[in-house]
Amino acid sequence: MRYHVISLVAVFLALGIGILLGTTLVERGLVAEQKAQIKSLKTTFGEIRDKNTSLNNDLQAYRRYADESRPYMIANMLPGKTYAILTGNNPDEATLAAIIDGISAAGGSVQVTITIATHDKFGDQSVMANLATLFAMPPDQQALENRVFAEVLNQLRTASNTSILLTLDQLGVIHLRGTLVAPVDGAVLDGPVDTGALDKTDAPLIDTFVSSAFPMIGVCGSSAEESVLLFYKKHGISTVDHVDTVPGEVALDMSLAGKPGHYGSGGAANRMLPPP
Repeated sequence: MRYHVISLVAVFLALGIGILLGTTLVERGLVAEQKAQIKSLKTTFGEIRDKNTSLNNDLQAYRRYADESRPYMIANMLPGKTYAILTGNNPDEATLAAIIDGISAAGGSVQVTITIATHDKFGDQSVMANLATLFAMPPDQQALENRVFAEVLNQLRTASNTSILLTLDQLGVIHLRGTLVAPVDGAVLDGPVDTGALDKTDAPLIDTFVSSAFPMIGVCGSSAEESVLLFYKKHGISTVDHVDTVPGEVALDMSLAGKPGHYGSGGAANRMLPPP
């Protein structure tokens, strides 16, 4: 029995020593592997950092080039031309400023910016009643909305009775910035007008301009959903995305100058700029 116990103790002692030695060797192997991985990661991160620095330098250089070359590309492209901007509630002011600045740099100007109310606004009972009286029409929401779009287009084309735009402003279905004093040469649609009802507001607005062959270009800034311009493209107007950048401003000016198309870097675009 004593020898048997001693043998068992020896076996367990041998197992313990084996486990201890095995664990030590495995730990050493893991430590060595981890050190190798850390060294590799440091090398990779260093390469990524250097590449990012190089790419950032290239980006800054191209931005400077774009800024400095813009006057050579668009100077006197729109001499004496005037335009209107159509937009929705709460437009991105930076995008509006870029549109106006781009047109002004090309020798044109923006007479008026017209904010179009959402579809729900036209459904207000008092609004419908007032519009029905104004246009001598039945109080049908979509029909009255379309009639407002037709009147906006008519005034942009003729400026024959601009006081009606003031009336529509007072009714709350549009909001005017600036004053329409003469017919404009085209319109820029800074969309979306109504994100929740593109088919009820943006679509009939675009269709009104397209059916009358009045120039309209749909644009959006860098933060807008590209699906909006895909929708505009489907409805038959030219589009420019990232209009709040120099390439976008140049593409917009070229489009307004008579080179329609779909420009930018988004899903609706075919080229960055019109072909030469």
